[in-house]
Amino acid sequence: MELFFGTFTSEWEQRRAALLHEMTLGGRRSAAEEELEKRLKNLQHQVGMSKGGSGARGGGKVSTFNVSSGSRSLAAGSGAARSMDVRLASVANGSQPAVVKLASFGGGARVGSMLNYVSRGGELKVENENGETLRGREEMAHLRGDWDHLFQNRTESRDIGAFSLEVSVSVGSDPHEQVRDILSSGFGDRRFAYAVETRNDGSLRVDGYVVLRSGQGERLTADAKAAGIVQERFNASVIANEAPAAFTFTGYGNGVEYGAAKLRDLIAQRSDVRDDHGRSIADDKAAGDLVQKEWRDELHSRKSRDVMHVIMSARAGTDAVAFEGAVRDFLAEQFAGHRYVFAMHDPENDPKEAGEGGKRPHVHAHAIVTMRSESGDRIETTPATFRQWREVMAEKARDHGISMEMTDRREFATLPAFTRNQVRAVKHGGRTEHVGTSEPAQARYEAKRAGRRVVATSQRSRQYVLKAQETWQKIAVNAGDRQVAAYAAQHRSYLESGLAQVDQHPAGAVIHADFGGDYRANMVAIRDMLSEAKDMREQTRPEFEAYEKTVETALFNLQCSAGPEDRSGFEEVSSLAREIVDLRRQMLEMKERGPVEQDRQNAVGDTPRV
Repeated sequence: MELFFGTFTSEWEQRRAALLHEMTLGGRRSAAEEELEKRLKNLQHQVGMSKGGSGARGGGKVSTFNVSSGSRSLAAGSGAARSMDVRLASVANGSQPAVVKLASFGGGARVGSMLNYVSRGGELKVENENGETLRGREEMAHLRGDWDHLFQNRTESRDIGAFSLEVSVSVGSDPHEQVRDILSSGFGDRRFAYAVETRNDGSLRVDGYVVLRSGQGERLTADAKAAGIVQERFNASVIANEAPAAFTFTGYGNGVEYGAAKLRDLIAQRSDVRDDHGRSIADDKAAGDLVQKEWRDELHSRKSRDVMHVIMSARAGTDAVAFEGAVRDFLAEQFAGHRYVFAMHDPENDPKEAGEGGKRPHVHAHAIVTMRSESGDRIETTPATFRQWREVMAEKARDHGISMEMTDRREFATLPAFTRNQVRAVKHGGRTEHVGTSEPAQARYEAKRAGRRVVATSQRSRQYVLKAQETWQKIAVNAGDRQVAAYAAQHRSYLESGLAQVDQHPAGAVIHADFGGDYRANMVAIRDMLSEAKDMREQTRPEFEAYEKTVETALFNLQCSAGPEDRSGFEEVSSLAREIVDLRRQMLEMKERGPVEQDRQNAVGDTPRV
């Protein structure tokens, strides 16, 4: 939960009142402490998953792993996991890889737009977990209501606010320094970007975007009340006497995607956009770099995860009817107990034109799945989970006559896929073309599209790669078909060359550079640090501030030591760790304000809304 100092959402005011009351009782733990314990248990689970043992992480024996009661274990189901020898031999003989992607998460408020996308605005039929066919916008709207009891309906954090500023008089020939002084006096240490319009009468109109969370943890809500707080701070500053100004918030959004998109729009509309340091933001790349590299860590963004969007793909030319049956069986087995719908996007019947992103040349299916099952279990998304999904998808495809295998990128020396946060689409005709949202993202995208080969650099992945190299060698020697043998020999060569390159240049991976440090050890250190911190009721502000800095340093070390295969796990852990820090901050603030604030509110009649 985020702590708001100056202006509060209704949800937080209600929660704060309940927590303050609990703290005055003294005899039992507060809800914040209970919530903290839940977060720590989740973190413990994530650390446990980092210790290896699953096929996705070390190439060893596959362990039994239940994602939730609605998901089958790796050792259960209609068939055991196939050996690397069987899988790679099948691929060498022409089998296609199983492709199952977790495209995004969404809160309950986004379900309507996600269903609209999957069903192409209601034009395509969708099928639910009971095999019932739904079509049209009206049935999609009813579906949202049917799922509502499974949603947390947690409000997304307001991360970036759109603002406008009216300055009655400009002082000096260059208005930018004056504007930055005015904005800083109202926004404090928050990061921002802006554009200035000078009118004929000498007044200024400023439009821009600001990170709503300050370095001290205060989060503005980007509404009229927050504008009043910013205005009051500006009015108390020295510069207000020199250049009267009026602040207004005009909107807000969540996450880096929103921030980057809005900055690009501002650049397209205005000729001179600058940041809070006066640096010019001249193009889309500069806008992406600013948000991705500098603003991201300051957002402390929070999104509700009520549903997930999963995409299952097959090669062009795959029998669409057979693939639809495989998708149906995959979803039924993997997500039993969860509510879901799926729709086939076949180039033959896709109503969306190719230039708009439709009619992709390969058959694929989109599914929207509730994260919570009817029995209350939630789906966990880890590398082991994703590997399991591919195994089940491949199994169901084979049941329907499609030659398909679960594959691991380490077996082919392929680069990690770029994520939707790292690129944005710029051309939909034929193969979708993207540009990176930052310089490293662009390099990653170009390397992936160019088919560059690289082996993973972590020690556990190296053992996996050595086993794959040995397997390709056996297939090349024993194959009776020259093409199969050549295919296997080529992939053995990819792995051999990659390993040799890593041996010669240990820190020279194409995209990922291992900065040293052990990922697992860093993960355990974070868990212990968060679990063993001083009791929240006893922690002083200097102790908390030192503790917060230590956690952020540990997260930085964890990120540096994370391999490409660890990215999903790192995002989960960093999110949980920051939630724990925010909960501790919440408790500290309540202890500092505590009964004094409650007495003040009662005296002035400012009672929390219920």
